Amino acid sequence: MEELIKRAQDGEEDAFTQIIVSMEGELYKVARTRLECEDDINEAVQETIIQTFKSIKKVKEPRFFKTWLIKILINNCNKVYNKRKKNRTFEYDENVIYDEGYSSIEESNDKMDFFFMIKKLNYNERIALTLYYVEKFTTKEISKILKEPESTIKNRILRAKNKLRMEFEGGIYNG
Repeated sequence: MEELIKRAQDGEEDAFTQIIVSMEGELYKVARTRLECEDDINEAVQETIIQTFKSIKKVKEPRFFKTWLIKILINNCNKVYNKRKKNRTFEYDENVIYDEGYSSIEESNDKMDFFFMIKKLNYNERIALTLYYVEKFTTKEISKILKEPESTIKNRILRAKNKLRMEFEGGIYNG
């Protein structure tokens, strides 16, 4: 991936396209933690791709590209969310959830269950869980992306897991 990033920084559009295609599913998943409407998700992802293309030369260390890209995406999701928060509606399309990135229908269903369950959490908990469990970022990396102390990220993940556990067990969470 680092080689592709360097080539993209040198102006090779095919390299940039390969990077974006390889990360499309990840971008969608992260955007989905903040936005519910497919149009809003697509708008945030598209704006992120445009900004990334224009600014890719600013990435000093290619190994931090993904972290940089996710930061841009989260900022764009927040812009779209704030712009549309008065007119938000929940849009569910099971065809969008299953894509070629999943190795099986079962894995797709697991992801669908995960995203359905975390919708009950607040945004900060959803984004922390998604970045940690789906995108496999460390709590330290998440703290850099979200510009929050690592201890806050750890607490959000723990609190979110407890809420989900209580929900799953049919209890009431009072935290």
